[in-house]
Amino acid sequence: MRDPAALTELVDLRLEPAEGPAAASPGAHPTLILKDSPMPAHLLSIPAVAAALDVDRRTVYRFIAAGELPVVDLRTGAGRSRVRVPVAGLEEFITSRSVTAPQPRR
Repeated sequence: MRDPAALTELVDLRLEPAEGPAAASPGAHPTLILKDSPMPAHLLSIPAVAAALDVDRRTVYRFIAAGELPVVDLRTGAGRSRVRVPVAGLEEFITSRSVTAPQPRR
């Protein structure tokens, strides 16, 4: 198991203004960038998703089992599967979980 602190050396979470269809909702959306790489990551490991959401990796697996997070299985043989979460799926998950602040009572 990787040390979560070591993940911060590999992945940079940035909040950038929303573009395209996401621009209809106010605020920024997360963009995960692999450090030492000019391109955004397209598939994220479970520990990277857990770090981005600030939850335990077991919680990420529960979201996957519930069908809330999509995965790509990179199985290369009869051994364990190696799943990754598409960045677009993580962004959609975050958007679906976003809530607006309640209006103050007068």
